Amino acid sequence: MRTKPYQTSIALFDEVELLDVTGPLSVLSAAGRQWNFQPFKVELVATERGSVGTRSGLALDATRACTESASVECLIIPGGYGARRAAEHAGFLDWLRRAAAEAEHVAAIGNGVWILGQAGLLDGVEVATTHDLATDLQALCPTAKPNARDSVCASSKFLSARASALGLDLACEIVARCFGKKLASTLSSSLGIDWAGELSSIDIVPGPLLGVPGAEPRRE
Repeated sequence: MRTKPYQTSIALFDEVELLDVTGPLSVLSAAGRQWNFQPFKVELVATERGSVGTRSGLALDATRACTESASVECLIIPGGYGARRAAEHAGFLDWLRRAAAEAEHVAAIGNGVWILGQAGLLDGVEVATTHDLATDLQALCPTAKPNARDSVCASSKFLSARASALGLDLACEIVARCFGKKLASTLSSSLGIDWAGELSSIDIVPGPLLGVPGAEPRRE
């Protein structure tokens, strides 16, 4: 039975798409809030600690540098205008490979998929993309499986969303895979997110988690 929060890292880089960060962060931080329960401990990670400018002009504060060792169970890679430039940073890609190898769930939004491709992590992986990104990704990683039809895709431990607003659905899917569909459904309803939960395939065992109504423990 899970008795501690999932260590969750959201990557930051210059000109990251703000909604790709704040959308999933809002969902994950709201999970369990009504029971004073924290299912996810979220850190914002960049090449260096400190302020990182977003595409919207607002700044976010990276609480950890990617060179600092820390466990990662859920990894979220946002997109944005600066994603392709971030994908050229060798140190950032090295951290991404290590974190993705350790993580139970790896999620990417929009151009965040391109960063995963540059890190060599999409061999045989199906990912949701725009038509333009699908073409570029196929040239970069011929063994990847870009999907320009579906809004959200799941492929093994990799989750992906085609556009920024779909990061909310992606975060609900992470909640479902970590703590069960019932908690994710309750959360999505309370936040007004139209999450269908069709991607979830984790084997869930019914029963309470830490005495929290609606949460279900995973079989380890």
